[in-house]
Amino acid sequence: MLSPFRAFSRQCSHSRACFPPVSRSFHSPLQNDQKKLSTILDELSEPSASAASNPNAPWMQQGVRRRFDHKLFIRPHYFSHDHRFKGPPPFSKRPLIGPGKKQAKQQDVFYRLGVNPLHEASNDVLMSSFVTEMGKIKHRAETGLTTKSQRRLGKAIRRAKMMGVIPVLSSARLPWN
Repeated sequence: MLSPFRAFSRQCSHSRACFPPVSRSFHSPLQNDQKKLSTILDELSEPSASAASNPNAPWMQQGVRRRFDHKLFIRPHYFSHDHRFKGPPPFSKRPLIGPGKKQAKQQDVFYRLGVNPLHEASNDVLMSSFVTEMGKIKHRAETGLTTKSQRRLGKAIRRAKMMGVIPVLSSARLPWN
């Protein structure tokens, strides 16, 4: 039997080495392309040691890659580099809430003297020192008080404003300022 590949088969003694293996699956070309694309995306999304050591692939180290889902609506912006790669979070540090418990107990004047700020609501000099120029209560990070004293101080300042001891919208004008 004459075959058009007979001349070629004589040149190559190993037929498997010369011809690519025949796929026996009955998938459509579209399904094969989708499988290849998903495997490529999986390989690219998983950071590997070889990719990290490769200087030609700095794009792999830029951040976590966002995946597309087949059920989602896709906008043109989704294909941009900024959307595909997440950058570092804008606020990586935890916001400054205030001093720790031990440090606050050392700094807190009310705690160390054993004074309840609610009893000092009528003391305009003391209350106005914990109020900003615009009349807002200073944060615990600025005052350095314990959480319990800060809550009581806030309540005392609100009481002082309601009683008219300190002004509501600005800090009290002290004689030495």
